[in-house]
Amino acid sequence: MTDFLTAPELWIGLGLLMALVVFATRGSGGKKREARLARVTRKGNFVPSASVGVSLRRLKPGENTPFGQILASMSSIAKLRGRLEVAGLTETTPQKFLSIMAGIAVGVTLLMYLLSGKPLLVCLLIGILCGLGIPHFVVSRKIKKRQMAFLKLFPDAIELMVRGLRAGLPVAESFINVSKELPPPMGDTFGNVAQQTQLGVPMEKALTDNAEKMGLTEFNFFVTTIILQRETGGNLSEILNNLADMLRQRHMMKLKIGALSSEARASAYIIGALPFLVFTILQVIAPSYLRPLFDDARGNKALLMAAGSLGMGAFIMKRMTQLEI
Repeated sequence: MTDFLTAPELWIGLGLLMALVVFATRGSGGKKREARLARVTRKGNFVPSASVGVSLRRLKPGENTPFGQILASMSSIAKLRGRLEVAGLTETTPQKFLSIMAGIAVGVTLLMYLLSGKPLLVCLLIGILCGLGIPHFVVSRKIKKRQMAFLKLFPDAIELMVRGLRAGLPVAESFINVSKELPPPMGDTFGNVAQQTQLGVPMEKALTDNAEKMGLTEFNFFVTTIILQRETGGNLSEILNNLADMLRQRHMMKLKIGALSSEARASAYIIGALPFLVFTILQVIAPSYLRPLFDDARGNKALLMAAGSLGMGAFIMKRMTQLEI
């Protein structure tokens, strides 16, 4: 039992699992943005989001079961459904996503137990870590990729709206025009807003819900501009034209910052990969040299301290290369 409690895999896995849980459950950091949007849109006067979602959303295959209905009633599942929609995985239901997570966890646990000979609890911990981390990592990568594609097309979409407004089209028709002319994810987002407004949802509510789902500052600018213009008046085409110019300049500034910080990011990647590279080389050349790190309690503590220091250094270097505009 003492050997099991001093196993480095157990404590490293517990630390990684706790970090993953904290990362998955923490807020998106958009509380201030949501408060501003709530003040601007006066959400209290609109239809509640839950009732709108239930009334407008058609059940997908697998969601009409009792288990699917229980999942649909959970707020965290609603957030997961929103993440899947933003990632473009419209055919993947939360029920199917959770099944994939469970399958990965069970598969990794069995492989680790059969191939490594480690205790079952340690293999189960690693399996749960992989089951939680791998699917969410894939979804996060897809979301980031679609967000980059969205930001690249966003100024063009706004200018297309400006041309429609100057031609005499209403805002709702301009949304439909954008959804037909531009590819996903831009067309899907504006098409979703247009569909909700056609079904009776106030435009402010539809825009705010999609802004919260997308989680992009640039789209929040657009939503706030539309809502303020509808409440205070003004030349919307001129305002949106200025917004499109500002978004292009903002995108150019991001590219410039990325180019200037590329050296620091490359250094962070190289420095972060060196310990693992040296560890792998020593494990192949002289395995006995690293054995005290796993067999001795003092080596276990040193290994944990090294992992913690490496993680803290990677976090600090990552934060140093992230600049907000």
